[in-house]
Amino acid sequence: MHRVPKSDVRMEWIDLGRVALVPVVAPGFLPFPPDTDITPQRMQAFTQCVVRDSARHPSEQGHFLVDGAPQSSVPDHLMKKELILHGMAWGHVPRFMIESELRDGRLLSIAGRHFPGVVEELSAARRRDRPHGPVADQLWNFLTRHAPLLRPALGRVPKAKKAPGHGS
Repeated sequence: MHRVPKSDVRMEWIDLGRVALVPVVAPGFLPFPPDTDITPQRMQAFTQCVVRDSARHPSEQGHFLVDGAPQSSVPDHLMKKELILHGMAWGHVPRFMIESELRDGRLLSIAGRHFPGVVEELSAARRRDRPHGPVADQLWNFLTRHAPLLRPALGRVPKAKKAPGHGS
């Protein structure tokens, strides 16, 4: 996912919907109960999985990075999801990719006060000033007719469950 530079007059875009990026862990990854009060300092000892795109935005600051935490870099969100599912790291994953895992408990949200997650606008974009082929034009026309494509609920971050004994 990349942000669309909507102020760039060379670009045209189609808004597809809102995507929640949810901070998640696999059950048993943390030696303490995952809840809404996990701080970045507590997560500093655990490997954080991040998607790198140094080819396009080498100087862009990474989002959600915990300073001093070990990192595992992956090329895409699907690989990130797999590493997290296998208990090798934690990280923020688009909700639409992990909805069933959140529901059946294979992944646990740690969203809360310190890791609220974020909702991003997902858009398809292309340059106005470049020719497009027939397949790209067909895809663009399909997206234009069917946008938005994502259910509104997928644009909300599910909060972590309170650990027993907290806040009661």
